[in-house]
Amino acid sequence: MKKKWLLTGSAVGISGTIMLVTGLTAFAGTSGYDDYKSALKATVQNLDSVTVSANAELKDDNTLLVKTQSRLKADVKRETVSGSIYVSGTAGAVNLDLYKQAGEEVWKTGASDTYYVKKDQEDPEGREQDEKSRDSLWFSSQEETVIDALIGNLKDEITSTAGADGTKTISLQLDGAQIPAVVQAMAPLAFKHLSDQSEWNRDDSNSASHSSDPEKLLRQNLVNLKDVNLKDGIQIQSVSLKAVISPDNEISQQQLDIAFTGKDAQGVAHTLTGSLNVQLTGINGTSPDSIDLTGKHVVQVKGEHEGRHRD
Repeated sequence: MKKKWLLTGSAVGISGTIMLVTGLTAFAGTSGYDDYKSALKATVQNLDSVTVSANAELKDDNTLLVKTQSRLKADVKRETVSGSIYVSGTAGAVNLDLYKQAGEEVWKTGASDTYYVKKDQEDPEGREQDEKSRDSLWFSSQEETVIDALIGNLKDEITSTAGADGTKTISLQLDGAQIPAVVQAMAPLAFKHLSDQSEWNRDDSNSASHSSDPEKLLRQNLVNLKDVNLKDGIQIQSVSLKAVISPDNEISQQQLDIAFTGKDAQGVAHTLTGSLNVQLTGINGTSPDSIDLTGKHVVQVKGEHEGRHRD
């Protein structure tokens, strides 16, 4: 499946990134770690189709900066996708319906009856890379060993609780001094990177032509972290992870909460809190919906600002 199309959903964090972030946090030599890693591998390496529901929000103290809701159905083998993404941020709100079918990407906004269609142009080497991508999604044994060494002191903080229904709940709560120094040292750099990314396409965000690019539509309505403007003393205040593993040893739900603290250019203290909840259902039993474009107003998208119409 084309990486760019999947990245459209990453605006709400629903991709391998979440698996990666939470996996890194859980790497330590305990039963909680072993249970989580086993389920993570089984979920990623055996995934053919899935329904992903995700909700996320970011707050500055008690002020809501951005909220996202999404539900996507994906068939990895057939390279088809359907679903919707809603983003409400400081710059406005947008609702997108998304499809990938028959070698085309299709999308429309909730404010319009126009469907934008773009032919899926594969890289000549893309398919071969896709075939290899599943094996490369998991860390090598050497990489796992390095991460174990870095995060190993957290082993006593990770718990695995078995439920009567055969599920397991993985939990991790870190506050202040419990967060490794190497992770804290990366916090200012991570915040700067997020701030830089949040400025994409702001200069011409009022251009109507952006309706022809779903990723730009989402970015335009996400918060610009430059507005928060944290400059000094940026630290991770707390990290909380809860993951539910199904009786089939697949990750069915993850909740990640993280809090940053820091001061802006005027010396005013801020606490940024982010939360993300992801639910995976219909694993290897999901069939994405399709859209019949007959009789609908369609714009064929050839490039960033180029298109032609058909009714």
